[in-house]
Amino acid sequence: MAQYNRMNVLQIIRMEGPINKAEIAKRANLSIPTVMKITDEILEKKVVHVVGKGESNGGKRPELLSITDSIYYIVGIDIGRSRTSVLIMDLKGTVISRRTMKTGRTNPAEKLMERVLELTENVVLDGGISRENLLGIGVVTPGLIDLEEGRVLYSPDFGWENVDILSPVKEKFKLPVLLDNSNKAIAMGEKWFGIARDSSYFVCVNIGHGIGSAIMENGELYRGNSGSSGEIGHITLEPNGSLCECGNKGCLEALASGKAIAREGRRAVQEGASALILEKAGYDLDAIDAKEVFAAAEEGDVAARQIIKKAETYIGIGLASYINLLDPDMLVLAGGLTNAGREFIDQIKKVAKERQMKFAGRKVKIRVAELGEQAAAIGAASMILKRFIENGDEILKMR
Repeated sequence: MAQYNRMNVLQIIRMEGPINKAEIAKRANLSIPTVMKITDEILEKKVVHVVGKGESNGGKRPELLSITDSIYYIVGIDIGRSRTSVLIMDLKGTVISRRTMKTGRTNPAEKLMERVLELTENVVLDGGISRENLLGIGVVTPGLIDLEEGRVLYSPDFGWENVDILSPVKEKFKLPVLLDNSNKAIAMGEKWFGIARDSSYFVCVNIGHGIGSAIMENGELYRGNSGSSGEIGHITLEPNGSLCECGNKGCLEALASGKAIAREGRRAVQEGASALILEKAGYDLDAIDAKEVFAAAEEGDVAARQIIKKAETYIGIGLASYINLLDPDMLVLAGGLTNAGREFIDQIKKVAKERQMKFAGRKVKIRVAELGEQAAAIGAASMILKRFIENGDEILKMR
């Protein structure tokens, strides 16, 4: 709770500063002595600073606090299935510099990491930031992560097992480095800088090429016993359904993800059920992706609309299951499929409402994430920011 209170106070200063301690206490529903203790700590770590005096209400003019945005910076690296993004941001979440490249071949992992390190070096040079002003680097990637060892235990997307991607980054930059799962990073980013900043208990569901999720309560990620919590994409909805990359059959991801929609679109073309999907892909069967199926559906293609309806139904069922099981105050939808349009999102919400248990989750709000394609990289950087807020002395000594 102490960590959550610190995060909440920092968010209020970041969003509403310059602001005095009495106003912070009011907004955070905390006592003034508690706020004074927290602000004294973060003032000492130079995360916030005094910018002047406010108006007097009869006594001394109160000090006004604001986030410090020109001393420390953080690097976020998102190694995604199709593209890798690297950015530098300040403590307010303002992106200073950013570059993206195609991820390309992921094996051997060492070769990919050489390219990632080069990209990161260029982003640092672009930003003109001294290494002395960098707090650290957050790295995120799909798959199951061993946080203690800094290894990717298993990534179906990349074909990785027990891969060390942390050591090369540490050796290159000589900075604190944290590794985590990309879905958890998206949730972290939305908590610190996005739609969930005022939520105390939410689930972030990433519906893109694959489907994954993360659970966050009181500013902390729920990881489960072995760190694999949130794998909603691999709950079985059809026992004899399509084969999933995880090796199971009928997973939500195999039925309703972007890659599932693309696969069903190619099948529809091969079976002669849709010519429009192929036309949208420039008559290249291998080029059919989810966006071509959505485009055909918008023009009334029957096969494409059936594919999209199936995806809407299964995603809605998955969300209803989360609502029934966890009863969060918010479900945040992130990922590429959220760009498919309002109708797609509205249909998912409709199915979720129809499928959730009567009176269950009656207060839950379903919202679309705010950070877009930068979410995972911003979340990766936010991991370092969070660690700095919790233990700034440790981070500073590690640099």
